[in-house]
Amino acid sequence: MSRSKSDLPAVEKMLALVDALAGCAVHGASNTALANGLGFSPSNVTVLMRSLITKGWARKDEATGHFHPTAKMGQVFGRVLADIDKAERHIAEIKHNFTRI
Repeated sequence: MSRSKSDLPAVEKMLALVDALAGCAVHGASNTALANGLGFSPSNVTVLMRSLITKGWARKDEATGHFHPTAKMGQVFGRVLADIDKAERHIAEIKHNFTRI
């Protein structure tokens, strides 16, 4: 039996909102647009966005009312890429040491 998006646990809703917000860096997104796009209630989006703003992951443009991701979101994802780069360098070093004669 499939659940509707409104029945998802809070953490899954938050992750869906982060994913949606990541695609709205330039123009931002309104509460209504996020709610409609995700199938959440506007009040649900408001509560979740309040948490993202408090933790520094999002900001609200008071002039437009639109929500935007902050640099913190990019920094977190950047750390993932940096960790992958570190692993690739380590693997390259192992390969080099293994093939040395």
